[in-house]
Amino acid sequence: MAPLWLAIVIYSIGLGVVLHLRPALMFNENGTWKEFGYQREVGGSRYTIFPFWLFAISWAFVSYAMAAGISWNWGARAGMMAAAAASATPRWSSLAESEEVDEDESAATEEDEESIGMPVSETIRVPRGRRRPQTPARKPRPGYYVLDPASQSTAGLRRYIYFGDAPPANGQSDGAVA
Repeated sequence: MAPLWLAIVIYSIGLGVVLHLRPALMFNENGTWKEFGYQREVGGSRYTIFPFWLFAISWAFVSYAMAAGISWNWGARAGMMAAAAASATPRWSSLAESEEVDEDESAATEEDEESIGMPVSETIRVPRGRRRPQTPARKPRPGYYVLDPASQSTAGLRRYIYFGDAPPANGQSDGAVA
């Protein structure tokens, strides 16, 4: 969302500058906008290949690209700063300098953790949430189904009752089997 707000600010500043300067490519001497046209014989000063509306549309894309580039650089800098801070700690700097860790250093680190009161290796178990047993979907029996009148009056899902192999007479569900 931050690149979008930054793009809106850049877009507004760009439009303000163009409207203040009124370049001859987009505006007439009296301040009116030029119309879009290419190689018009009559009234050539009234037409341009780059009118204000075309500038506004293209400037929207350019300003968004600029804002995305700026916000991407900020994000990359934050990532680089976090990586630099992580590699500056004594425990990780030895890992960054060489791939092998000396046994003396690892023993010293374990002793430091034990003196602080931190367990050396503790596995934290996260309880799994209850899962509802999944039942396979049953295929409905072939036959006729009638809407349950009791479920029609309540505000919920409508329920259909299996009527049987033969269609109900006059749409009544007196002989319905649940």
